[in-house]
Amino acid sequence: MLDFLGLGSAFNTDLGNTSAYIKKNTSLLLIDCGSTVFSKLHRIGLLDGVSDIYVIITHTHADHIGSLSDLIFYSQYILNQRPTLFFPYRELLDTILRCMGVKSEFYNIIDTNKALIENNDLKLEVSFFAASHVDTIPSYGFLLKTDSCTIFYSGDSNDISSFVLKSLEEGKIDYLYHDTCGIDYYGNPHLSLERLESYIKPELRHKVYCMHIDSQFDKEKAKSLGFNIVECIHQL
Repeated sequence: MLDFLGLGSAFNTDLGNTSAYIKKNTSLLLIDCGSTVFSKLHRIGLLDGVSDIYVIITHTHADHIGSLSDLIFYSQYILNQRPTLFFPYRELLDTILRCMGVKSEFYNIIDTNKALIENNDLKLEVSFFAASHVDTIPSYGFLLKTDSCTIFYSGDSNDISSFVLKSLEEGKIDYLYHDTCGIDYYGNPHLSLERLESYIKPELRHKVYCMHIDSQFDKEKAKSLGFNIVECIHQL
């Protein structure tokens, strides 16, 4: 399972930008690096002693990459290393980072839809899938396979694909982390709790973790329906 640095939506800043990680020995896998993330990484010492940094990017809204340049600069000048970024649209991410003053030699990008993260500490397989979020930028969810489980992480998404639902029902996905909000309206770029309820059978809801929650999200209702809500292991 994943540990979380934040679980809030872009405007729910009290909960921090949604970001998760896996850390083992000197290796860190980070999922997204929104505006609030680097300061928390630094404050809780999560980067101390790290020699390999991997970052999966779901899309390029600020609450998902707002402090990515800070992390890259810190890696370059303090940790003396180049983080590896995973994002299928290389040109877009290169352009954004260049506009932030980040040189391309400060990081590596893996832009394939499937990638393997493997070193002495980690062995993970990442598979990206297009997500339904907004029509202005590409957005992705991904499967993350570890030695012990398979995770689907939605990124920001207002829908759940038939592939994910079928995989969950067939036991091929052990944990589903999904963007879930309290409000719903036409054109909503996020998935409401009501729609999540309609998608997931009651007997499977214990596998589902709500994240990226807004201030209108009803935690008690979600729990009463059988869903989980991610928790930060460190206070904000």
